Amino acid sequence: MSEFIFIGDGQLVREPDDDFVAEDLPSLPCAGIHQGARAQMYSLVTGAFLEDALQMEELILLEGDDGPVVYELDTTLVAQLADKQEDDIEILVSQWQETQEVELLNAQETDLADFLFSLIHLCQVVLNEEGMGVFVLSDG
Repeated sequence: MSEFIFIGDGQLVREPDDDFVAEDLPSLPCAGIHQGARAQMYSLVTGAFLEDALQMEELILLEGDDGPVVYELDTTLVAQLADKQEDDIEILVSQWQETQEVELLNAQETDLADFLFSLIHLCQVVLNEEGMGVFVLSDG
């Protein structure tokens, strides 16, 4: 299963037409950083309980039983990620690496830092554009 995070017009993503292609939008491959691992990071960023952080990717589009699935990132999470500075990334990655979900990934610190840096950048772009959102596309 491949996943990537992308930004796009919220209305267009929620109600796509036949011409909508998410792959053409600014995106970030999740590179094996699955929803459980991302939720751990969301929890660290927001201070929310893990159970609540798991809900920060809201299902908005489901195409059949094995078609693509699209989730939208919680707007509060997007705003909090956009507020992070480069100095915050090192601290967050250090804490994130200690979570069980990330330990099981055997991810390198630089991969996690690059992912988080790119996600923060996408969130910053979204906050500067009205009607935009941050979404996760999973191929099923």
